[in-house]
Amino acid sequence: MVAGRDMIDQILISTGPRRHRIALVAAGRLVELHISPRGGRHLERIILGRVTKVRSDLDAAFIDIGEGREGLLSAADTAAKRGTPIGKAVREGQAVLVQLTREAEGEKGAKLSARPRLANSAMVLRPFGQGVELSKQIKEPERRAELHELATSLSDRFSCGLSLRSGAAAMDKVALLAGAMDLRENWQKIKADAKLARPPTLIYPGDDPVAFYLHAHEGGARCRIRVDDAALAAKLGRPSGAVELYDGQDALFQKHDLEAQIEEAMASHVGLPGGGRIIIEHTQALTAVDVDSGQHDGAGDPRRLAWEINTQAAREIARQLRLREIGGRVVIDFMPLHGKGEVAALLDKLRGWLDRDPGQVRLGRMSELGLVELTRRRRQPALALRLGAPCAHCQGSGLAANPRWIADNLLDRILREADVAKGGILAVRAAPAVAADLGGPDGQLLIDLARQRGCRVHLAADKSLALDEFEITATR
Repeated sequence: MVAGRDMIDQILISTGPRRHRIALVAAGRLVELHISPRGGRHLERIILGRVTKVRSDLDAAFIDIGEGREGLLSAADTAAKRGTPIGKAVREGQAVLVQLTREAEGEKGAKLSARPRLANSAMVLRPFGQGVELSKQIKEPERRAELHELATSLSDRFSCGLSLRSGAAAMDKVALLAGAMDLRENWQKIKADAKLARPPTLIYPGDDPVAFYLHAHEGGARCRIRVDDAALAAKLGRPSGAVELYDGQDALFQKHDLEAQIEEAMASHVGLPGGGRIIIEHTQALTAVDVDSGQHDGAGDPRRLAWEINTQAAREIARQLRLREIGGRVVIDFMPLHGKGEVAALLDKLRGWLDRDPGQVRLGRMSELGLVELTRRRRQPALALRLGAPCAHCQGSGLAANPRWIADNLLDRILREADVAKGGILAVRAAPAVAADLGGPDGQLLIDLARQRGCRVHLAADKSLALDEFEITATR
């Protein structure tokens, strides 16, 4: 592993009655968190949509995808030749096969592409693409050459683009050929189904969200995958290594200190090991990140102090961008540096730590005022918006936990307590909004839980409790 880069070494999957949580971890630190509602839609689903409006001023078209809000298809993402303006690429009323590349967020509709991609754990088929790509994680020269030759032959045979993931390195030729054929047959079926459908229609739901994130992020045989549900562990068997079933007494995320790290990802201030800190503030136009000495005592050489805090901050900023799923324009105000050499060295370190971010980061230079600007594309709503809601009383963060997040955390806790209190009763008190989210005292969710776990749950709404407070008491 290259020094300073965060290699994903664990994927931890926590299951619950209403959600799966998928944590990507590097050296004990949470790098990404994906939350997948049970029965939720897959991000890269393929839909036969209908063009409702062509906007030449935006060089994009609005597409009815049957989900209540139109998606946006830019000219660069149409199936037409690159550089074709939107007015010549599509027309109003036309049926168009599109894939979601980013879910709707806030006032923005989903982002779409008419150049779909189909994937498994070893490869990505690009029906409208050309050439081959190999993961940078496939290091061994002879193996890279073998895989490149195989991928090239398949790309020529299928007349499409093909990208090999790190998992391909552990698979033999027969398995890779079978995987490629499956993807090709899947694409042929998608095209055939689209010809018979009327827009808007879901044509291909895609992989289960949990499997999708494993495909996208597992790092080969060195990546440990742990799941706290036996059925899901059996379902997710991987060619690159076994999925481990976790059955420890403590909850999986709690065992690995992830709950605390998730809470920290909601805060605007992030402490650094040496006493410095970074402050993250969001506006409509950009995200501003300020680096300062924080609680550092200031002892020692000021120049060396600034360098140490800036390098620690650069690494943590790269992690926070990915963890919080911060997108758009980001401006970083580092502590003052001395000379072009230090500036170049710091930017080189930052660029290295950003290398493993799948969010397509573009890093600019440092301005005369000492500001560093970058842009990052995200594929899902920001973590804070998935876990929180706007709040006027949250000490400057602008967000507070929402009832659904608290209710799901409470459900996880109830499940653990129910396993201990089988045959008994759990008296649960929670804030009214949280109790309502669980369906109230007679909610079907709690009835099902009692039947499955052999433990009755009595839920009461308590106005004296804050939103994030709840109490559980076991009785016989």
